[in-house]
Amino acid sequence: MSPQLGGARTPENPARVRTWTRVALVAVIGVLLTAFAPAAPEAAAQPGEQVGIDVSSVTPSVVRSDSDPFLEISGNLRNNGDETINALEMRLERGEPRATRPSLVEAMRGGAQTSTSTRFTTVADRLAPGQRTSFELRVELKGTGPQSLGLERPGVYPLLLNVNGDLAPQRRARVGSANFMLPVLSLPGGSAEAPAKSTGITTLIPLVDYPHMAQEQLPGRPTILTDDRLAKSLAPGGRLSELVDVVSDEVPADSTLGKSVCFAIDPDLIITAKAMAEGYQVREQSGRTVRGTGSRTAADWLNRLREAVEGRCVLSLPYSDADLVALARAGLPDLIRGSMDGSGLISSELNVTVRDDVLWPADGALDRSTASQLADTSVRSVLMHPDSLAGTSGTLRPVRLNTGNPDYAPTARKIDPLVADALNPARGQQAGGSTGLAPTGDGMPSVLDGLAALTFRANKAAVAGDTIIAPPRRWNPDGAELRGFLSGLRSLEKADYVRPEPLPSADSGGTGSGDSSAETSTSSTGESPRRAAPTYPASSERAEIPPTVLDELAAQNYKVGQLYNAAEREPALNVDPASVTTPLRNGLLHGASSAWRGNGKAASHWVDVASRTLEGVLDGVHTAKFDGQITLTSSQGKILVTVQNDLPVNIRFKLHVDSPPGVQVDDLGVLKVPANGSRLFLPETTVERSGKFTVDVTLRTEGGAKLGQTRRLRVDSDAYGTVPLILTITAAALLVLLSARRIVRRIRSRGNGSSGGSDSNGGSGTDPDGTGNSPGTGETEDTPGEDNPASSETSPDEETPRPEGHDGPPERGTGEDGPTEPTTDNDPRRS
Repeated sequence: MSPQLGGARTPENPARVRTWTRVALVAVIGVLLTAFAPAAPEAAAQPGEQVGIDVSSVTPSVVRSDSDPFLEISGNLRNNGDETINALEMRLERGEPRATRPSLVEAMRGGAQTSTSTRFTTVADRLAPGQRTSFELRVELKGTGPQSLGLERPGVYPLLLNVNGDLAPQRRARVGSANFMLPVLSLPGGSAEAPAKSTGITTLIPLVDYPHMAQEQLPGRPTILTDDRLAKSLAPGGRLSELVDVVSDEVPADSTLGKSVCFAIDPDLIITAKAMAEGYQVREQSGRTVRGTGSRTAADWLNRLREAVEGRCVLSLPYSDADLVALARAGLPDLIRGSMDGSGLISSELNVTVRDDVLWPADGALDRSTASQLADTSVRSVLMHPDSLAGTSGTLRPVRLNTGNPDYAPTARKIDPLVADALNPARGQQAGGSTGLAPTGDGMPSVLDGLAALTFRANKAAVAGDTIIAPPRRWNPDGAELRGFLSGLRSLEKADYVRPEPLPSADSGGTGSGDSSAETSTSSTGESPRRAAPTYPASSERAEIPPTVLDELAAQNYKVGQLYNAAEREPALNVDPASVTTPLRNGLLHGASSAWRGNGKAASHWVDVASRTLEGVLDGVHTAKFDGQITLTSSQGKILVTVQNDLPVNIRFKLHVDSPPGVQVDDLGVLKVPANGSRLFLPETTVERSGKFTVDVTLRTEGGAKLGQTRRLRVDSDAYGTVPLILTITAAALLVLLSARRIVRRIRSRGNGSSGGSDSNGGSGTDPDGTGNSPGTGETEDTPGEDNPASSETSPDEETPRPEGHDGPPERGTGEDGPTEPTTDNDPRRS
């Protein structure tokens, strides 16, 4: 039925009524309208409704024979537009009870037609933009009055809250609406009639949040969070606080309903809360860190959680609720295994036994490759959405999952899609879309839809198998809404519509062993579970984390693995290398969290956050700063490299030296630097050049992962290399050779001078002045004469023939080097 205006706003007829007949007719019509229908004319629906309706309470949430005959609805209205709205009025409309599953789904999506309406009730005279106002509406469940829903029989009814208002003079319209379902088991005061068979139910309570930890506490490094919003959620009245407190108060662990409730906990949430309790810092947008304010809040929440889970079923989700399919497609089986090891941490922190044999993947979906990689884990049961199992529609019985591995076939237990979709209207009958934070104001309508779906399942859509109630991953009901849901479950239990059951073990209805006995193992009904192949829904695939983000995550994860392989325990400190690398791995898993499905930018940001933390740890192993200069005085020398290790574990590494041509540094092989210490290394260096140059020293793991920053060292070499040495030796050899040649010539020249100086009388030809110069050679020590054997054939007493035209005196003793010195009778050498 279309919305209508309030009766006070019926337009006045401008024509003057002059006859008593018309007056009487109008009066009769007015009485009839007042008795049987709202007096206001219809108002057109307003596209993009301006008023948001937050329904906080609907009592009763399940109508039974002992229920109050009135339905009370309360909540808040908010003007989300930019126009002031005047004369706000509200009424409640209902449609016919649902008879088929498609009609129920249509109604939960707001597509049902209404057939009965109450009259409009004034809510507020004026609502400015951004302003809020509360409302309360009380209507009769039975009867024919103007404020009655007129219920006549049990069923699941669609309800519509309709808000009208004036946007401008003469412009009245529907400005807001809210849809939800109302399960009616029996009319108030009537007789109760139970369905032929109750539905077995197991309820999951997810404790999951978004990642907050930029740096998990490491030895010598504090815990750093990106914000302090988690403290608000853990505080009394916060989302995570209400999930714990309400379950603890409303559903005792030893009650039948309590035994069917299972907490599904993200280990990252426990680690973060524990780190907050021990003291933490928050990094502001400016990069500055300040002290966190939620330490006591986190400690109190952990204590309350320990009390709440005592004696209850507890499941461990993958760390940071990682998207296992995305990790498998990125080729990261080690991260899949690593993300699945959180059960031990939850068990030790909460003092509770954790069902590590059960996996609830994101969206309840896996592909075959991912399923096969679970064989290396303890998982033997998987909670899956029917959309991700081939050929299993029409039943909720468990099946054996065909992973492609003949030795591994875990049991697939089906999440009830009708109930799951009801608790998460944004999902729309698809497996994908269950991982985001449920919108505020949607809690109570989704709770009512969930209870209606359970009622309809038991009465109109019964199928074989039990129902697993799986709310959205980051369910967001407030305390009143969750109390309403749990109260509704108790009402359905009391009316024999539902039958609370603990989560079955892996051996109940199929095992994951894959052997012949598993093939014939039977469920509680005595039937062997059939096999089904996983089919990854398109809706889930579209929301996957982008491959580029996962490629970067894989590159950083390789560095973490290399650091782990390079680390070893130092006996004096006794620190497990895993305590250094596991927080780094966990940080990378933040980038693969299901929280970022459909939000690749956020996933990339968290990979960057983890990468910066990892680089800070890798920089803890580095070469010490050296501003001086290394001097080499020979071709064989040593350079000094001091390696500092700030980590609490010993580290094995290799020195990689990038040197210029003519410089060669020996490979020292695998080296080790002690935990929280340093060590000096002296690699042998061969230099074939002199002068000043630089060498770059880098530390790497054996697998090539870089440790610290590359350090540039300045070197001054005074040594001669091979080439300069060869040139020097060659020059020296030439010098010696020339000197030897000179000496030989001198000796030979002396011999020639002695022969030419003897006269016919048998003179000795010796140098009378002792200068060493032969008198007839004219040579000096600085100017050696050439070797001329013919010169000895001419006697100094013989007269050299004069050439023609030569009038001078005849030359005596002329040799090849020129005329000999002339002699006279008074020459002392002849006396």
